[in-house]
Amino acid sequence: MKNTRFKFMFLLLLCSILIIPSFVGARQANAASTVTMKVNAESLNMRSGPSTNYKVVKVLKKGNKVTKISTKGTWTKVKSSSTTGWVSSKYVAKVSTTATSSTTKKAIATVSNLNIRSGAGTSYESLGKLSKGTSGTVLAEKNGWVQIKTSKYTGWVSKSYVSITAKQSTSTGSSNGSTVKPAATSTANVGKYFTVKVDSLNVRKSSSASSTKLAVIQKNSSYKILAQSSNNWVKITYATGKTGWISASTSYGKITKTKPTSTSTSTSNGNSNTGIVVPSADIGKYFTITADSLNVRKSASATATKLSAVKYGSSFKILDKSSNNWIKITYATGKTGWVSGSYGKITKSKPTKPVSNDGTNSSGGSLSGKVIVVDAGHGGTDPGSVANGVLEKDLNLQAALALRSKLQAAGATVKMTRTTDIFPTLYDRVAFSNMMKPDAFISLHHDSATASARGFTVLYTKGKDSTLASYVKQGMSSSLPNMVNRGHKYQNLYVLRENPQIGVLVELGFITNLQEVQTLKTATFRNSAANGITNGLINYFNK
Repeated sequence: MKNTRFKFMFLLLLCSILIIPSFVGARQANAASTVTMKVNAESLNMRSGPSTNYKVVKVLKKGNKVTKISTKGTWTKVKSSSTTGWVSSKYVAKVSTTATSSTTKKAIATVSNLNIRSGAGTSYESLGKLSKGTSGTVLAEKNGWVQIKTSKYTGWVSKSYVSITAKQSTSTGSSNGSTVKPAATSTANVGKYFTVKVDSLNVRKSSSASSTKLAVIQKNSSYKILAQSSNNWVKITYATGKTGWISASTSYGKITKTKPTSTSTSTSNGNSNTGIVVPSADIGKYFTITADSLNVRKSASATATKLSAVKYGSSFKILDKSSNNWIKITYATGKTGWVSGSYGKITKSKPTKPVSNDGTNSSGGSLSGKVIVVDAGHGGTDPGSVANGVLEKDLNLQAALALRSKLQAAGATVKMTRTTDIFPTLYDRVAFSNMMKPDAFISLHHDSATASARGFTVLYTKGKDSTLASYVKQGMSSSLPNMVNRGHKYQNLYVLRENPQIGVLVELGFITNLQEVQTLKTATFRNSAANGITNGLINYFNK
């Protein structure tokens, strides 16, 4: 009996020795298998399933961290806070916390207005312009071109116009970005005032353009400088009890010893966040909403508290007008608020019928029943390419308005992302398209490259866009027989990639070509190009 009991106890102890380490090891393995990933796109849709056909459950921003759950094909299942969904695998990267020692190369622009392009050559699209002294991390080098990453762009620049420096560094952090360290501080301008001279300026957590964005402050607002960094950023109180950093570049504002007396209405913390209310000849006239819906806010600023929303076609008597083009209205009995003057039209008397932002559609026609979103690229604070005395944003808008007329004549209902010189972000343009649910999305741009580059190009991103691109190319080729046809090509573009609707982006010609830009500026060209795009759409929908 004792021997039996002893054997039983021995076997029980042996099992415990064998099982417990396995259990602990399993727990450790599960814990080690947790993978943190970081979003590397400006904006990324999280969907309910592994396809663009599934609904969007959350929108992630660049730098957001998520936990990887599983993968399926080219999609990854992730968890963000309490939300679980699927994202495209190519827009997330694993975060590593391994300490590494490496040589970081920096490329510094040695000229002003340096093009940063989507590929290593002048035939690739210009993503934007770099000012002299702008630096970026070198990612790759190819055939006399350097791929760099700045706070705003990742693209290619000519090696001839940058100087490259190398720095040995040891860091612990994510494999796709190092920790931002605040620049050393200075006391040169502490106690003085910084007044914003651009339409809007980001407030960030630390003195770096890659730091977390906290808020946006408006033109003509003035702030006392609390601290200053060696890289020309200043610390301010942007709201009651809230501080942050802004770039003090002379491109964005001006530093003065005393607070300007002509800045906008102040907030309770002594700073300002709205435009100045000024005497205006428009007071007493009527403002009619031409957007589908327009927010009413507590003060003349896009960051002010939202009070309500007014609908397309509504007309309101103008009570006041600010210097930054905001209009005060009575939106409900006894209730007043401010709306942006960029989304409506002013008339001397109250219209007897709604003033349309999109014009009047023709009845019948080859595109009857079709809804088309026309997107005029760039705008407002973003001029696009600049060459030969021409701003791309202006030509884009003129071409978009011409296309609207031609589409309406063909019976289409046209919705515009902008009809004035404002700057909707790429996210805003896609969100607008999602809201309109059009049959097609057409984005209009003008190209830039070498002085000899010429011709139009039709770009697509999603496979289902390529057929439409082909038809638009054929339509433009017929209506512009004397222009170089550069064909229809694939390019990874945000406004098409993140847009579930079918669409194309048309580069109408090169403003860097002195001869071609003279043509691009004419109404004759714009009408011919609009006819070509319209005919392309007609043929596509009737194929």
